[in-house]
Amino acid sequence: MTRFLRWWDTTLFIELFVLLLAAPALLQPGSFPEWAPAASLGLLALTWVWRRWRLGVWWAATPIDLPLFFLFLVMLPVALWAAPPSLRLLYSIPKAYVLLWSLALFALVVAHGRRGAGYRQLFAFGFMLAGAAVAAVSALGARFPAKVPLLAQLQALLPADQLLALQGAESGINANQVAGSLLYVLPLAPALLLGLGMQRRWLQALLVLAATLFMGLVFLAAQSRFSLMGMAAALLLLFLFPSRGGRWLLLLAGVSVAAVLPYIPWAQLFDIAQETEALGSITLAGRQEIWNRALYGIQDFSFTGMGLGTFRQIVHLLYPLFTISPGYDIGHAHNFFLQTALDFGLPGLIALLAILLLAVRQALHLWRAPAPGDRFLALGALAALLGSALYGLGDAVAMGAKPHFLFWYLLALLFAAPAAGADRNEAPTP
Repeated sequence: MTRFLRWWDTTLFIELFVLLLAAPALLQPGSFPEWAPAASLGLLALTWVWRRWRLGVWWAATPIDLPLFFLFLVMLPVALWAAPPSLRLLYSIPKAYVLLWSLALFALVVAHGRRGAGYRQLFAFGFMLAGAAVAAVSALGARFPAKVPLLAQLQALLPADQLLALQGAESGINANQVAGSLLYVLPLAPALLLGLGMQRRWLQALLVLAATLFMGLVFLAAQSRFSLMGMAAALLLLFLFPSRGGRWLLLLAGVSVAAVLPYIPWAQLFDIAQETEALGSITLAGRQEIWNRALYGIQDFSFTGMGLGTFRQIVHLLYPLFTISPGYDIGHAHNFFLQTALDFGLPGLIALLAILLLAVRQALHLWRAPAPGDRFLALGALAALLGSALYGLGDAVAMGAKPHFLFWYLLALLFAAPAAGADRNEAPTP
């Protein structure tokens, strides 16, 4: 009992409870009465009042405040306004709910993470549990294709039938989305395990290891080629970046890849990949056509975007696809950066790129921090950002997608570390 009271924090856990209480109606609005999302947004507003009363702050300042506020306060309303009314109700508003809930999560983690290293470790532990929860939901509700024979055997360890149908994914959660979401979490696992091992917190390390193995199983069963490419790059960074020689090797590898790219026979590779593509999925050739139409859409809706999440329908009306049936729901532009420009216009894409660049700068800053926990977190976050960026070149966990809250959680972990100086007060440890 004494140990429990030592790390119990009323301010944090009441705010966290209200945040979780608001989650169902905002993440699954179609499953609740029409008034429920508005009531949940009201609950989120109360958490800010509670934080101000208890901690004296509405918002903990971060280096990404300017692009973040521009994205949420300017471009998100524009993205809702730009969407056709029927598609606004179907796609844009539900995705906006997810983004607003993610912003509240970001604010909570940053504000309380600034209170001490114990809080940051608690949130990092929670990040792994959140990733495991996404993996568990995916294992029950995803459609796992058979693309890579060596990995197809792992599917026998997961439920053979779809046991869970979520709103918007009644026919099954897309396996590529599952793998892309877990890319935000898995690269942090080695860094977190190393930190827990150094502190001899064996129980927490065992739980993180179990969560990592489960997430790894679901990740591999998804057989997403772009996510596997991103994970390979993330692991390479994890093992090479800590040493000076390794950083030079990473630089050399990056330059070499950039030099070789123009000479790769992409057309032949696309043909080979198309032969092994799973039934019902979009081939690499299909992705090329979607990217082409996405560029047309960005040209036509440069400043406002065409509406949050509406490209999946508008593309068939304004920019018909020849290799994909008009009745097929492509989901998104299969490129995270193109999809962001379609959703929020070029100003929104610029804001996102600014957030990512500032996040990389923050990770590099924390890598030189004296606290080992912050250094390990920075290394894992840097690897996750690299892996997800590479994945985003060929696929997307789009802004407003339900598992995309992991992206904002990852950013919050990075910016929860104080920019300079000591923490205000020490905090509980899980």
